[in-house]
Amino acid sequence: MSIVRGRLKPYALRMTDPWPSADGPIAVRSGWVIALEDEAGRVGLGDAAPWPGFGLESHASAGSALRLAMERVIGLPREAYAGAIAELPRLAPVAAAPAARSAIDTAIHDLIAQEAGLPLARYLGGRSALTEVPANVAIPRVTPRRAAELGAKAVASGAGTLKLKVGGVPLAEDRARIEALRSGVGQDVKIRLDANGAWSEDEAIAALRSFAPLGIEYVEQPVPADALAAMARIRDEGSVRVAADEAVRGVRSAEAILYGGAADILILKPTVLGGLRVARAVLNLAQEHGVPVVVTSLLESAVGRTAALHFAASLGETPHAHGIATAGVLAEDIAEAPAITGGRVRVLERPGLGVAPGEAFWRDASLMEAE
Repeated sequence: MSIVRGRLKPYALRMTDPWPSADGPIAVRSGWVIALEDEAGRVGLGDAAPWPGFGLESHASAGSALRLAMERVIGLPREAYAGAIAELPRLAPVAAAPAARSAIDTAIHDLIAQEAGLPLARYLGGRSALTEVPANVAIPRVTPRRAAELGAKAVASGAGTLKLKVGGVPLAEDRARIEALRSGVGQDVKIRLDANGAWSEDEAIAALRSFAPLGIEYVEQPVPADALAAMARIRDEGSVRVAADEAVRGVRSAEAILYGGAADILILKPTVLGGLRVARAVLNLAQEHGVPVVVTSLLESAVGRTAALHFAASLGETPHAHGIATAGVLAEDIAEAPAITGGRVRVLERPGLGVAPGEAFWRDASLMEAE
């Protein structure tokens, strides 16, 4: 049994509202889907969707890396799958392209789980894997009134955790938005904040002291990713718990965060980390330090979001909702995937990822076959 062919197709999906990034608002979400087919006709899928300004490879370089990586995995025998996943970080040029590396990693994991006849979450996590994953609902940087409306709508549908974008505006504007959201959803709903590294250390301390009385679960990345000493001081100040997000790039960065006391929580994005194997390694390190993790997508297509969902489900019960219910930020998608219902996202019970674009999506895709 071996991989006999591969297909690669770019996508560009309209977003319902422009989403903030370090490079400015994003109105279209772009990425690549790779499909690896084995001799039995099973197809493993992976999604490479670099986020502008996140420090990942570009969309173009992800596509180039995937084309070259396909040349290496077409013809790969079944007994070499696990070794290929382990070797991905050292296979140039994929080593410099974590989103592309994640797509290959996920596609091979998908094939392995399908062969085992198990949903990917069950393959990764065994019997403790969840069949439904608690999820937060993300609210972009909108007006206070709109934030309250979106929050109330989410809570009415069953959501118990909301994540609000902050930073990049005067503190008073952020506070007004949080106050409106808290007033609109009541005291029992958890509100977490995501600053995307927008504040200086002094700004972060002042902001969190101001926001703490409003009942904040935690704040993601209050200062830039390389400011670990500042993060540690913000955490020590103690107003609001601190989660590391953009700072978590792999095992070494996670070690620096944990040993430096820079975060109470780690945010794990498989796309950013280079795939499920590295995400598991970072998870194990966090568990050794007694630090909880939260899994989030990177606003990818249905394929990438479903991979993050399976990984989150594989962790079993955790103290925090995960950020895997981001389908609503896209006005269109390449496939139908599980959506949030009653504050939870159901894991597909089909073997592997359990989600796939229709054949129409693959029109004009690049095709590569074993000789």
